[in-house]
Amino acid sequence: MRRLFAFSLFSLALAARAISAPAPQESWGKAGISLDQYREDSVACGLQGYYTDISKTEDARVFIRASNQLDAVTAGAISPTTTSAGATGPASTDSIDQMVRYAQTQQHIVESVRPGERFRSIKKTLLSNTEQCLVQRGYSRFRLTDEQQRRLRKLKFGSEERRAYLYSLASNSTILATQELPVQR
Repeated sequence: MRRLFAFSLFSLALAARAISAPAPQESWGKAGISLDQYREDSVACGLQGYYTDISKTEDARVFIRASNQLDAVTAGAISPTTTSAGATGPASTDSIDQMVRYAQTQQHIVESVRPGERFRSIKKTLLSNTEQCLVQRGYSRFRLTDEQQRRLRKLKFGSEERRAYLYSLASNSTILATQELPVQR
């Protein structure tokens, strides 16, 4: 019964989250732009950021090194040479000790990468390329007011109504002039 109740609460939370999307604090706009051009630029710049080659970044190199280390540890853990020929305790105890050492080694490798920081750095690179594309196309960044954010929270993420509202803000010269943010370098 508790599981059913917990599952029901979880389902309700997911449903509520799907209905009301988080409102961004910032957006991008260009005064007087048509809706079609606004969407076209949005997709083009989003794809430019998405397809940014990160393979040569230090973050990617660190992930590759860690992956190779994990592969080596895994290969060593299943190798026939890892069985204990001269163990002092029962074979089952020795196997458990080996598995604990294996898990500790894996955890050490993963922690040394600091994956959270690495993923944030990669995300920053991708967003930077998207933003550069928008700036090159004449867009400027602007901060949404609390009221604009409240209204966005009430609109379903991905809905035409939400897109139309964001476009109405992003193409309004008065909003862009009064709420514009400096370009970050």
